[in-house]
Amino acid sequence: MNTITVRILVFFLSLFILVTVSSQIILQTKEDYVTETAVIYSSAEKVTFQGVYIRNETVINSNINGVLSYSCADGGKIANGSVIAYVYESESDIFINQRIKKLKEDVELLKSAQNPGTTEVTTPAIISPLIDQQYQTVAFLIAENDLTSLAEERKKLQTLMGIYQIVINEETDFNDAIDDINAEIKELERHKKEPKNTITADSTGYFISYIDGYENVLSPDKINNLSVDDIKKIISNSNLDTSDNTVGKMVDGYEWKMVGIVNTEQMPIYTGNNVTVKFASTPDTVTAVIEDIIESDNPEESIIVLGCDELTYNLVQRRVERVELILNDYEGIKVPRKAIRFNKNNDKGVYILLGQRIAFKKIEPIYECDEYILSKITSDTEYVSVYDDIICEGEISADLYIEETTSMESNDESEPNETM
Repeated sequence: MNTITVRILVFFLSLFILVTVSSQIILQTKEDYVTETAVIYSSAEKVTFQGVYIRNETVINSNINGVLSYSCADGGKIANGSVIAYVYESESDIFINQRIKKLKEDVELLKSAQNPGTTEVTTPAIISPLIDQQYQTVAFLIAENDLTSLAEERKKLQTLMGIYQIVINEETDFNDAIDDINAEIKELERHKKEPKNTITADSTGYFISYIDGYENVLSPDKINNLSVDDIKKIISNSNLDTSDNTVGKMVDGYEWKMVGIVNTEQMPIYTGNNVTVKFASTPDTVTAVIEDIIESDNPEESIIVLGCDELTYNLVQRRVERVELILNDYEGIKVPRKAIRFNKNNDKGVYILLGQRIAFKKIEPIYECDEYILSKITSDTEYVSVYDDIICEGEISADLYIEETTSMESNDESEPNETM
């Protein structure tokens, strides 16, 4: 074997030994510590309770016999004199009218799908992602039980799928289907009956079709008369007996109140604060203001009064609702509480692992709980940063310690050993 070959082999063998030894040293160093990577994390102070809606509500009654078909959705705004409901002789009359309306909508969707102005400039590569996106939208609305938005989004999906069928030449047009639907409409119209009467609004407001019996019991001007026991009774029995001739009710504005029972000793709650309100039955969230905190004889039970001016279909479907108040929302760098230490200058912080070395970084708490704290996000290198390897367990050795993170090139290693 010649000299050059021997030298090459010796070089690679030496390199292999050096890499192996270095790796073992690094692994051995890391194995001495339990670390957690610093990440951005969000936490919030929350209060959960059963809330009772309170609105200015007026019950609408009618002595007209028949079956009602409402002309507007719950939460819809109604002008004085507008039709609230149509009165039919039977449910079959309502079904025929609804079926005719649905079939006419289908005809319009098919005409839209075969519009040459759309189909001649569209390709499968363009339309396919739109169908996928619209399908995801429809699936999400179904999962969230958002039936109000679902109807319109379903029409969009149906139109896109119709366009796709023509673009890929699976269909030339939908004229035959349109003719069949029009024939069905014509047959249904032979049996169609007009409503025998109508019910109109005698004031302007927002319409709600259901009655629970509390309309004349609960109102904003009676909130101060409510006790903790009153609220508990409403929560346990959210529906009272109602008469058979009720049509619905009108809310005279989009503002509403909510009352509930909270423990202010567990979580400080202050009058005048804006809070985010989440609901158990709907994906809707609203911003409300804490209008009042009414104390009771029991220090663990206070009445909270919320005020809000956002009104939607989902917010008028019930009298009692489980809600979650987001009092404060914090975002910072998550630091395990067990990793927190103090350096010789009494700075609060953590030790982090920098390769084979150790450094101390300060923290600036903005939120604390039993398991962790959130440190303020900052570009200052003296403070803990995202993706730092925070040492949670292990002995801090002086020969591995860097006193200041900004002086990593210096040899100042005066910090004594510390066991975490």
